[in-house]
Formats: sequence, structure tokens, C-alpha cells
Amino acid sequence: MDHVIFLAQERLEALQVLGSSSSAAAAARLASIREAARASLNQSWDSLGSTYTSLHDRLTSSSPYDRLTNALASSRAALRNFRPREVYDRCLVFFVHEVTRTHVYLCAACFLVGGFMGLVVGLHVHNSVAAPQRMRAVVVNSYGGLEAITVVEDVPAPQLTARDQLLVQVKAAGLDHLDIQVAQGYGRGTRRHLNKYNPNWSGDFPVVLGRDCSGVVVAIGADVDDFSVGDEVWLVVPLHHQGTLSEYLVVTSSLACHKPQQLTMEAAAALPLSLVRAWGALQQCQLPQRQQAQGKRFLVYGGVSGVGLVLVQLICAWGGHVTTTVTSSHHAELATMLGAHDVIACDVAPLDKELELRDKFDFIINPAGPGLHEASKKYCHPDGRVVSIALPPLPADDLGVVLGAFYSLYSRLRFLVCKSRWLEGSWYGSVPTESGLILRQISPLVEEGKLRAVVDKAFNCQDAELAFAHVDSTQQVGRTVVRFSASTPSRALQMALWQDR
Repeated sequence: MDHVIFLAQERLEALQVLGSSSSAAAAARLASIREAARASLNQSWDSLGSTYTSLHDRLTSSSPYDRLTNALASSRAALRNFRPREVYDRCLVFFVHEVTRTHVYLCAACFLVGGFMGLVVGLHVHNSVAAPQRMRAVVVNSYGGLEAITVVEDVPAPQLTARDQLLVQVKAAGLDHLDIQVAQGYGRGTRRHLNKYNPNWSGDFPVVLGRDCSGVVVAIGADVDDFSVGDEVWLVVPLHHQGTLSEYLVVTSSLACHKPQQLTMEAAAALPLSLVRAWGALQQCQLPQRQQAQGKRFLVYGGVSGVGLVLVQLICAWGGHVTTTVTSSHHAELATMLGAHDVIACDVAPLDKELELRDKFDFIINPAGPGLHEASKKYCHPDGRVVSIALPPLPADDLGVVLGAFYSLYSRLRFLVCKSRWLEGSWYGSVPTESGLILRQISPLVEEGKLRAVVDKAFNCQDAELAFAHVDSTQQVGRTVVRFSASTPSRALQMALWQDR
């Protein structure tokens, strides 16, 4: 047994001697390789230095043509002498024998710390120029109606020019019959006179269409306190303002409101204009308090139009009794689901006979203009009121050269007196230009689920002509929307409760 132990000890000692000798030989071999690599690198560096010196001497002592010829010859020689394999071997030797695990750990730690610091700094730095110089927009270059509507890619992008302005990146914009009328020339005189004071406007064309939209704030003026970069907003702009059917839009902060969180961008784009018009109609009913609408009887023509849907929901939320009309019995279900107490389908029975069978109304809201206004009075109480929300004619559109000059002088004087970039006043009956205040007052109803949007169809921006053709048809229910964001699905949207028409 002792002899076996002795032999094992001898074998272990032999292995130790062999291991130590092998490690010493490997270390010597690595040292020689490292010294050879250093010598090779130094030789290459000296060669490059001498080449640069000789090339510099030749370039400074010859004509421009000779310098160019010598430079090309030197470049060809350098390319011929370039050996990728040699560079690879040198880099391999460096990373295998010179770079240690400590170096790798230090490099990774510095990368992580630097990346984290850059992220923190970036989150606290606001980008002051968020919009490009050019953008996509839906415009008209002449007042030719639907035929003049086109999508262009090179409209000058607006910039912040006042301390109370917001730069909004538009995600979705709503379409309305008003846009078709603008394409036919409605409001051209007002825009021509008032936009003389708009630095982002030059000339009469192009006119960007669209009145309401939803989007994200990308830049703010110095005096804006209630918005910050990244806020989601919805807004509606006055008639003389450049439209919302563009990738970027500059508005005063008083025109915008924070978007309710439960609304998608498309749904938020379908509501603002209808909300402002419906609010103006109810204000014309002279109801100083919402409680005074309780128990009142309302007749709303066109209950599934953009404004009609909002009116039905607002009046029901305020406790009023709503009777509404629809062109087809197929739409009656939607009006009922939105809260209408009584729905008259015009394709089932004559409207006059149906209205004569019902009690008198306290308020009748008419979207069709003077003709229907007079005919509706016989269905209203003697002390009731018929309210029209049809677009009024604008005198400035029909002014000639002489009267137009006087109107322009009046606009300029009022601008100088009021010290305001936009003239104050109303653009839909009694609806004020401070539309952001109206949206803020109605937002709680949206958040409570008492006011919902109905998006009939959603089109991509490049299909804007098709979208306007749909608006001009009799097939639209609710609002039609144009998207400027590619993150949303391409299929047309519908309200959840209106799945099958």
C-alpha cells in the first residue's frame, strides 16, 4: 500500500513540474507575440508618418495638377499595400491579450451610466422646433368646390409667433359640410382681411380646410401655463383661421382643451365642432342654467347628423324631452340609443302629419335655414323659440372693391385698438371664438359617458378626396374623420353601440 502511495506522489510531482513548465512557455510565447505586435504597429505608424511627410512635401512643392496626380498615385499605392488579414491579426492579438475582463466591466459601466444620464437630460429638454419646414395638408387653391380639394405635400409648416400659442401635431381631423362651403368660397372675405395679421399666412391660397381636430402639443409659447409638451388636446378653430387638415397647426391656447382620456384620437376629432355649434344653439334658447332645460320639450331636426347627435345627448343629459327626426327608419335605432325620447322617421310617414299629432314644443332647433324656420313656428308654443344653426351669409364675401376697402380699414383700426391678433366676436351665431372654454365645460359629460362620439368613417390623409365625397353624399351618419397618424387601424370606425346599421 505504501508503495502505491509513493508512486502516486511521484506522478503528481511530475504533473506539477509539467504544468509549471508549460505555463512558463505559454507566458513567454504570449510575451513574444505582444512584443512583435507592438513592433509591427510602431513600424506601421512610422511608415504612415513617412508617407504623410513625403506626400506633404510633394504637394507643397508642385503645381495643383501634380499634387492631384501624386495624391491619386499615393492612394493607389496605399490600397495595394493594404492587407486586411494583417489588420485583423493585429486587432485579434490586441483584444485577446491586451483587453482584460476589468476593461470590459469598466466600459459597460460607463456606457450604462452615460446612457442613463443622457436619457434624464433628454426628458427635461423641450424641443423648440418640432415641425418641419414643409408638411402635408388638405387644401384648395381655388374656390371650385369639391373639384378643387386636393392633398399637397409642400405646404409651409406654421411656427410659433406669439407667447400664448401652441404648436399641435394633428393626429385626426373632422370633416363637415362647412368645409365644402369653404371650398366654394364661404368666408373668403373674412379670411382675406383678418389674416393680414397672421405671420403664418401669405396670400389668399392655399386655404387649408378643416375646423376641428385632435392631436399632441409639440411646442408651447412662453406664457402658456395650462399646457405642456406631450399633452393630448382637442380643439376647434374659427372660420377665418387656417384649417386643421394639416400635419401641424398653430393655435392660441384659448382654443384648445385637454382631450378626455377615454376618447380615441378619431373620436375626439369628431366632436369639437359639433359640440361648439350645439352649445351655441342651446345658448340661443336662452337657458341661463342647465336645470331650466328639465321638463322642456325640444324638437331637433336631423338627429343623426354631426350636430344633431350632440344636441340629442346634451338635452337628454340636462333633463329635457327630445323629439328628433331621421331621414330613414334604419337610423331611428341609433337616435333612440343616444337618448331620444321620440323619433320620427321621414320615410315612414309625412313629417308635417307626424308633428301635428304631437304636443307643441318649447324649443325647435333648425339646421336648414330660413325656409324650415318659418314652417316650424306652428309647432312651437307661443312663448317658445325656434333656433337656427344654419350658416349665416357673410357680408364680407360679397363686398366689392370700394366696400371691401372700407371693411379692410375697419378691420385694421379695430385690430390696432383691441391689440389682438384675431378680432373678437362670434362666428356661429352667439358661439364665441374662445371655444376651449366651451370644450372644458362639456368635457365632464364626455368623461361620465353621457356624451359619446359617432365616427361614421375614418379615411387616411391621402384619401381625403374620397372622404369629402362621402360627406357630400346622403350616407353620412355622425362625423367623417381624416387620420394623419399611421398608428391607427385602416378600417372605418364605428361607435360600439352602432355596429349594424
